[in-house]
Amino acid sequence: MAWEVLAGEGVIEVEDALVPLLEQRCVGSHLRPSGQSGGSRLRLCARPISPEASGRGFLLDAQRPGWGSVEVEAERVVAHIPEDPFAAEAALRAALLVAVLRQGGLLLHAAAVAFSGRALVIVGPSGAGKSTLARSAVAAGGALLSDETVGLLPSGRVHGSPFRSDADLVPTCAAARLAHLVWVVKGPAELVSPVEAPESVRLLLQQAYRPPPGMVSRPELAARAVALLGRVGLSRFTCRKSPDAGVFARELVMGMA
Repeated sequence: MAWEVLAGEGVIEVEDALVPLLEQRCVGSHLRPSGQSGGSRLRLCARPISPEASGRGFLLDAQRPGWGSVEVEAERVVAHIPEDPFAAEAALRAALLVAVLRQGGLLLHAAAVAFSGRALVIVGPSGAGKSTLARSAVAAGGALLSDETVGLLPSGRVHGSPFRSDADLVPTCAAARLAHLVWVVKGPAELVSPVEAPESVRLLLQQAYRPPPGMVSRPELAARAVALLGRVGLSRFTCRKSPDAGVFARELVMGMA
């Protein structure tokens, strides 16, 4: 039986051999029998590592060459990887990146939480507090899309992913409408302030996954960021490590802050 993972408005069909490895790292509920969803389809296949393959594709992680490489073809992504759950997770993330880029979107290192179908997307560098704020927002009644990787599409839809930074943060929402995009900063109290346009593009691109070689140019990626920011802009979200931050996030999304 083939399995699939939602990828924005499309689907990634996952080869059976990868499923046991992915179940060790990803949210199992995102893996479903193939054929349940429509949209464009991209197949993720696994093959053994070989010197010839590494010369044709690109490394999954330059700092971890042992994870192997990936080749992007018209209708499939071929991962040359060891039998390792971390390598399999990286291969699925690469396939999701390809799928989202082909749909005209951006794949971000970000967390996202939805309230009544309206999504708060949280970006920031590692350690800034994305997962902490997401956890507080979930405690305040939000539905988690992901605390690690989300896709933003030109339609203004935010799509979650099966990836997570913390084991207790399990995604419960597949997609929602983009309501707010925030850059999280630690501070003594909850506060939202606008980020000017040139800086907002730079900050958003800092958190975008880098496209595979030759797929999307840097200017095109910047144009996509400008278009998405034209919908809601980027705000600086200063907050404490406190349940109050989640309540403040809910009120922001619902238009009460």
